Amino acid sequence: MHSRSSEPSPTKDPLAEVIALLRPETVLSKVISGAGRWAVRYAGYEDPGFCLMLEGSCFLAPEGIGSIELKEGDFVLLPAVPSFTMASDPKMKPAPVAPTPTRVEELRHGTKSGPPTMRQLGGYFRFDRANARLLVRLLPSMVFIRRSEPGASRVRRIVELIAEETAEHRPGRDLILERVVEVLLVEALRFRPASPAAKQEQGLLAGLADPALARALRRMHEDVSNRWTVEELARAAGMSRAVFAERFNRKVGMPPMEYLLEWRIAIAKDVLRRERPPLAELAERIGYQSASAFSTAFTRHAGCSPSTFARSGSAPEDRVASIDGSSRPSCARPRGSPGPVAET
Repeated sequence: MHSRSSEPSPTKDPLAEVIALLRPETVLSKVISGAGRWAVRYAGYEDPGFCLMLEGSCFLAPEGIGSIELKEGDFVLLPAVPSFTMASDPKMKPAPVAPTPTRVEELRHGTKSGPPTMRQLGGYFRFDRANARLLVRLLPSMVFIRRSEPGASRVRRIVELIAEETAEHRPGRDLILERVVEVLLVEALRFRPASPAAKQEQGLLAGLADPALARALRRMHEDVSNRWTVEELARAAGMSRAVFAERFNRKVGMPPMEYLLEWRIAIAKDVLRRERPPLAELAERIGYQSASAFSTAFTRHAGCSPSTFARSGSAPEDRVASIDGSSRPSCARPRGSPGPVAET
């Protein structure tokens, strides 16, 4: 049985909605330079990071992705930074490097004196922990934009603006940085390599690049309260149920109903952190027939009940190890968060 038909919302952009729920914030950036022969190894820290090459070249090898040579004007975005090696010569054994505990204007590798042979602007920011692990799965593991690629100059201007804002403590700085980082993410993630032979990873971008799947994805995002079936989504895509299910799973990396569940839980987490809706009302808003059905699905997926999540502001699955190896507790209510929801 389907929910009461409601007027569909204006056309929504799934990529923009995912980025909005990730709520990027706390931007830090610095110049990283190198001279002579050098190689360093950093531990992964799960936050997103980016790099814009200012001059010279070096080799970057993120774990699980492979080595690439970065040259002047190239840009890299890692939505969840794994352990990685950076070097002037990929054959050198890297020295472990700990994150810089204090803000520095420039971090130097290799020979400390003399002019650098490589300079880059590196930075990182944080996603909202409530949905980071859930939604980063839908993004590519790395976006690599060569200087010669279409769109590279736009990304460079955005990164330069981020550098200017982080260096100066003017009024409205944090708000500007949050908005500019959202623009950087959209600009980088919608990038399409010029080469038709370039491999595209599974995920939301691969789904949106397929016109038929994009229609189904937009329908889900436009009317998340509808009790969708695979058959209905297949009709929206203009293909048979079997063909649609196979193509969606192959390109997005999960079955259509699993994607819909992930998106509904992401919306629910965001609402529970900002509002105090009765569970029956929230359940109806995201396509569940009853508060109990929603509560069961949420608990199974998040590892705690909606009311527990609302009180603590996070779920067990959202706890992430910080750079120093500690784990953020999940039961303390964050400053300014609402109290428990009314389970009605």
